[in-house]
Amino acid sequence: MTGTQVALLWVYAVIVAVWPIRWIVLTVVLRRLEFLTPQSPRFEPPEPPLVTAILPAKDEEANLGDCLASVCRQTYPNLEILVVDDRSVDRTGAIARRFAARDRRIRVLTIDHLPAGWTGKTHALHQAAGRARGAWLWFLDADTLHAPEGLSIMMEYARSHRAALVSLLPELRCETFWEQVVQPLGAIVLMQSFPLHVVHRQDSPLAFANGQYLLIERSAYDAAGRHEAVRDRFVEDIALAGRVKALGLPIRVALIRGIVTCRMYASLPQLVRGWSRILYDALDRRAVRLTGRLLDPIIFSQSGHVALLAGLAGLATGGHSRFALALLGLSLIHHAGMYFVFRLVYNTSVPGSRYVGWYPLGNLVIDAILLRAIRMCLTGRVTWRGTDYGAAAKPASVDP
Repeated sequence: MTGTQVALLWVYAVIVAVWPIRWIVLTVVLRRLEFLTPQSPRFEPPEPPLVTAILPAKDEEANLGDCLASVCRQTYPNLEILVVDDRSVDRTGAIARRFAARDRRIRVLTIDHLPAGWTGKTHALHQAAGRARGAWLWFLDADTLHAPEGLSIMMEYARSHRAALVSLLPELRCETFWEQVVQPLGAIVLMQSFPLHVVHRQDSPLAFANGQYLLIERSAYDAAGRHEAVRDRFVEDIALAGRVKALGLPIRVALIRGIVTCRMYASLPQLVRGWSRILYDALDRRAVRLTGRLLDPIIFSQSGHVALLAGLAGLATGGHSRFALALLGLSLIHHAGMYFVFRLVYNTSVPGSRYVGWYPLGNLVIDAILLRAIRMCLTGRVTWRGTDYGAAAKPASVDP
């Protein structure tokens, strides 16, 4: 082998060695994180505070009925429900009003315009919060389904940690091939930027929350500036959590099993559009940060596919057989390491996933998502749920 080939093998060996380290770190981190289940303790004081569930819905006729039914079945005894029909052109409003007619806890708010400077969801949440009577506000998405004991468990989780804001990461309902392959990888790209063991530390400014399920004390919500303070954000949940934590108040994020499920996107185009919007805003609309996330899979994952093909090609042609054999051997070790790491990733988001072996294809889709998010940074243009937001300004600081 030439000196160059030996050097290439050493560089590649370092890349391969990263994966056992990642497996150890991820295993340790997952074991230290809290998982809430239907058997977790529940909040059962003599006089539970009023909780207002706020459910924004824009063209959600396919999801709203099932979501509302699961919210109405909550065992928590002191609950009001506000549904925001936000400029819907389908049967969303009719479904919400039908539920309200048979459950006095439900009120329906209708929004027919979006003021300048606001994203659609933040405006809907802001309008509903202004009419909420609860001491706690429970923000949730229409594509979630909730076990009856879910709210009681989350209220106890907040109480036990003395947290002003708690959120959770639901299990993903993946019904198509692309959902099964891409969704867990999108989630891990996000969580790489917001490791929960750091988010939970009070001495760290890093904050995270998931707007699919976010429970916040009303006094903390008001002190943080309400949704008006994050009105231009596409991931208002993370920005709001940052403002709450900047006040010195504890925040917590839990992983769950059997309490809440969510189906975020149903098709490959929806996955690409949705995750590019999320990562664009979550990483502060900075192309440099997104480029860093893009280089990670290219260097540490996709280099393994290139090495495998190069090794096979070298052996097939008979040239530099020692180098090709060494390259092939390292690439096989590389793929084994990646498989075990990605199995942890997939099973965390979709327990029992059988699609781990498709991670190379999923990585290519994540590349496309990150490239699209980088383009958003360069153009400043975002279109989401039928609304063109034009040139999006750089988000303001989270300092309250």
